Amino acid sequence: MTVREQLSLGIALDGAGAHPAAPGGAPPPEEFVRLVRRAEAALLDFVTAEDGPGRLDSTVLLAAAAGSTSRIGLVPLGPVAGAPAAYATQVATLDRLSGGRAGIRPRLATGAADHDALVQLIGTPDGDRRIAELFDAAAEFLGQVEGEWDGAAEGVRAPQGRPPVLVLAHDTVPYRFAARRADVVFVTPGDLQGLRLIREQVGRLAEEAGRKPDSLRVFADLNVILADTPEQAAERREQLDAAAGAPFASDAEIFTGTPEGLADLLEEWAGEGGADGFRIRPAVLPEDLYALVDRTAPELVRRGLLRSAYGTRTLRGHLGLTETPLNT
Repeated sequence: MTVREQLSLGIALDGAGAHPAAPGGAPPPEEFVRLVRRAEAALLDFVTAEDGPGRLDSTVLLAAAAGSTSRIGLVPLGPVAGAPAAYATQVATLDRLSGGRAGIRPRLATGAADHDALVQLIGTPDGDRRIAELFDAAAEFLGQVEGEWDGAAEGVRAPQGRPPVLVLAHDTVPYRFAARRADVVFVTPGDLQGLRLIREQVGRLAEEAGRKPDSLRVFADLNVILADTPEQAAERREQLDAAAGAPFASDAEIFTGTPEGLADLLEEWAGEGGADGFRIRPAVLPEDLYALVDRTAPELVRRGLLRSAYGTRTLRGHLGLTETPLNT
């Protein structure tokens, strides 16, 4: 494989892990930074972090990680709210602190009451209309942020010009939003055929937005529960589900197996499903992260699917991005 054909691989460092029964709570800042360093040692492209109840601010955490790392991309979650200039400055600051390794994962801005009301309307005409309006407002907001980046003075300009925008999307409306504004879209197929269909739809929407289909990179999200044997992995999942009081349910596929089996799946979904890369959601931190970086990543390197050394210094470079979304 050429460098451009190799997989991009990122990891979600969210709380104690993706499984509701993950023990221990969110790691303290020093442990979080150590996990980011482990991900960088495995040559991963980026880490994402989320805000929320019981969690520290993701941008501040990743700013702390910037000082202890030199190559890995750093992508916080942030609501598209407030003044676009302030939002642009916050991201540009992280980009400067990290030497051009910042990205953003925008989150729709809704209050708790509005969110709860909207959830009740999902699937109804009124709900669909309101969701579309929220995504339209988010696209307009990000367009203003990009304008701020483009016009920034030299002393506050982001080293990447426009830090990459990475969007999580599950359906047509957010796919269309990603086609308008994102560099990378995280999708959640349940199987290989689902990935193919999503890839086709996203490519079509990108063309409708006036972009080349391959200018929007498609990453599949995967939850992972890893162990030395498939049987041990299945047992781990059963124990976690028992602790949670219910089977693990997620918007994304749940892989339960060995680190080498995960490498098989990633190779298949990239080769036959068209995934440009993957964002892995460890079920339990740090155990599943360690299994990924110590065994899956080296196996991908051995197969020529993952770089054997960083060849670029910015997140845009890691992701192979050569053009930015349109100002429309």
